[in-house]
Amino acid sequence: MNSLFRCRLLFVVISSLAVGYIVHDLASAMALRFRPIPADATSTVGAVFAAGSEGGSRASARSNYLWKCATCHGDRGRGDGWTAWLFRLKAGDFTNPSSTQALSDDSLFQIIKHGGASLGKPGMPSWGHELTDQEIRELVIYIRSLAPPPKQPQPRGSAH
Repeated sequence: MNSLFRCRLLFVVISSLAVGYIVHDLASAMALRFRPIPADATSTVGAVFAAGSEGGSRASARSNYLWKCATCHGDRGRGDGWTAWLFRLKAGDFTNPSSTQALSDDSLFQIIKHGGASLGKPGMPSWGHELTDQEIRELVIYIRSLAPPPKQPQPRGSAH
């Protein structure tokens, strides 16, 4: 291949990635604007951060998630975001109850605030310079809400 062809090919690839990024951001913004937020409260961590929660907004946590986390973790938290795929990273799947519950709230908080490299999760950037501690606590609660609640054992049929 000659160098002019390589340059054109590189330009097309970079342009395509840039357009994909812009389209993803616009789609996230539209989803944030028009998709209703479920009214149900999170069942797993309501009391965990109550002491540090000042009546935060689920809508702002969702907004922060879509803008900061969804590119890697996916809009619905399945770990299928486009940048994770692009960089061949395995982003956490927040919809898997067993893996989500395996991490404590403090662990999730620390990973979000300080990044994953110091905690054995390379590829996860730190958001402590852009999000307040309160916003991170709300984000942890939102992330917990993405996993379905654990199934309760069903009682066996009783004799009549």
